[in-house]
Amino acid sequence: MAGVVTMTLQSTNVNVSFYRIVLLLALFLIPSMAVSCGYEHGSSHDALSETETNDSNVRVEIIDNHERGKTNIIATTNPTYSKECGFWLAPSAIQGAGLGMYAGRQLGENEDLQYLLGDPVIPIIDINLHNRNRNFKFLWDEYKWNGWTLGLGVEALTDVDGASPGFGSAANSFIPLVNVKLGNPRRDMAGLHRSTDPGAGAFTAYYDRRATTTRPIQAGEEFYLNYGEQWFKNRTESLGPVPLGQDLNRATRLVNDFMKLRTTLNHVSSAVFYNLWVTFIRQSVYVESRVFGSFNHDDKEEFLKMARAGSVKHLRIQQSTKSLEWLHKHGTCGDHLYGANSTLKQAGRGAFASRDLPKGTVVAQLPLIHITDRSILDMVHIKKGLNSPRPPQLLLNYCFGHPESTILLCPYGPVVNFVNHNQTRTNVKIKWADPARSNLEPHLLDLHMDLLDMEGDTAKLAFEMVATRTIHKDEEVFLDYGNAWEEAWQNHLKSWKPVKGAENHISKEELDRQMANHSLRTVFELIENPYPANIVLECHRFFWNSTNEWRSKSFKVIESELNQMFRKTRRGDWLKCDILRRNHTDGGVEVYDAVPATKGKGKVSYQKQSDLPRIAFRFGEKPYTSDMFLGNAFRHDIGIPDSIFPKAWRNNLQP
Repeated sequence: MAGVVTMTLQSTNVNVSFYRIVLLLALFLIPSMAVSCGYEHGSSHDALSETETNDSNVRVEIIDNHERGKTNIIATTNPTYSKECGFWLAPSAIQGAGLGMYAGRQLGENEDLQYLLGDPVIPIIDINLHNRNRNFKFLWDEYKWNGWTLGLGVEALTDVDGASPGFGSAANSFIPLVNVKLGNPRRDMAGLHRSTDPGAGAFTAYYDRRATTTRPIQAGEEFYLNYGEQWFKNRTESLGPVPLGQDLNRATRLVNDFMKLRTTLNHVSSAVFYNLWVTFIRQSVYVESRVFGSFNHDDKEEFLKMARAGSVKHLRIQQSTKSLEWLHKHGTCGDHLYGANSTLKQAGRGAFASRDLPKGTVVAQLPLIHITDRSILDMVHIKKGLNSPRPPQLLLNYCFGHPESTILLCPYGPVVNFVNHNQTRTNVKIKWADPARSNLEPHLLDLHMDLLDMEGDTAKLAFEMVATRTIHKDEEVFLDYGNAWEEAWQNHLKSWKPVKGAENHISKEELDRQMANHSLRTVFELIENPYPANIVLECHRFFWNSTNEWRSKSFKVIESELNQMFRKTRRGDWLKCDILRRNHTDGGVEVYDAVPATKGKGKVSYQKQSDLPRIAFRFGEKPYTSDMFLGNAFRHDIGIPDSIFPKAWRNNLQP
């Protein structure tokens, strides 16, 4: 350790007494290193132990009075801006992260950030299976969410992810500063039914994924979500040792240990002392430590900044907070739109203006996730063989494309995916975004498309959606998807007819409502009165744990605990189940004897459980039976105007 520092100091021509300081520093801080950094070599400390200090109490101990500064983290605000815009999209405070999202006004804890409807979630179903497990670049891998935790597991055979193109894609993640959480989406088809509506299956049934603050947020502070620690651990090679959990607190304690040297070495000048810190950080052998990753190794003034801020965490909050004047200059308002049911019934949900938007207003910023080979979204009837195609992934309907290219550009941002097509009521258009306010890197428009996938793992393309006339508050916003899309939709309307058995189809949500006050059927009753063909009865694995601890609790307590558990559903938590018999408790409550239907090679065998409460069961749907998988579901990409489509990307020209 001392040798590493000494090599650097030799190039600075310092005297011998400085080497002694270096050795003292190494000896003094080595015990702290074992605590702060040792977990990177095997001893994980993801949570605070009982002896560790609580987050709010870990502060830098400032020694020199002249170095003491304000620790207030409130950004300069302008009331006119905060009334104008609730949140902004602007360059992130995280270097290399593209755009971020910022608060446009001061927010309290547990405050809802969206009006009426939250964002849609678009299921991505068994994509590796449909691509025959071939290798392919899929930039959505950096943005998608685990579909099982979002409640999408009912849709797939093996794997399901959720494209969450609102806050879920636009907001970045820095776990020590998380201030926004996302809920799970709701599921319905906005009143459409496959027996009567040509629009059934053309838009996602999953919507209203809401963003809520987890703590007070100052105006101008960047929003941060929790992607989960594993997301960062899986990307350590590309992102480096990004701080997680309590790493900023550990970094603050490391700074405090260093500051204690000032008392021991009071004859050393401030300039030498702080230069020693810079050398210590830059030449650390703990290159994989997330604690050392908490420091900016290129900022020579950071030590003093940390002292003035009070802690490493407070400094990072300050650096993640922009003035509203800066956001107004460098960003785009993110809440010009809100979601609600569209005025076009077959469209499902739509986007509406949240305020009057004059002609020329940038209604929304549209960062774009590119897919250079659209065949990645192709799907097949798995049981019928790989040569039996079915409609592509639903994601196609939410992406821009061009007939002379294989590329797809999938936009994200709050509510933008609710903007529908209407050629007679069009009030917005798309154009390439202003690089000064967006994540667009203009040189990519001249780059051969085959090279786009080599441009890193973040979105670097963007459109702007611009008002073509004044759009009045609460008016629905429409974009012209292009003549090709219009022609395809009109042909769909002319040729559409319900699939066989459509009139008997019922969703699991509707069956839940119908059966709320009715008994669940036993396997013997199902012989005469079966559930609809797409429905399966499921029971939760919790009731088959080895301890049977639920039996000692009241049904009310069980229901409360399970409601919390169900919000974090994982793959395999719900099992297909058969009810053998109904019973009644002494209090007259209906309970059931049941057994999971786990037949087949490699399946776990479960014993019968008796007297299970109603909450142990739910209705599910068989994979590939919801509306998005209908053979007559409409699919077409949104057209990119020929006038703005790059020549370099036209790789699908017809001879």
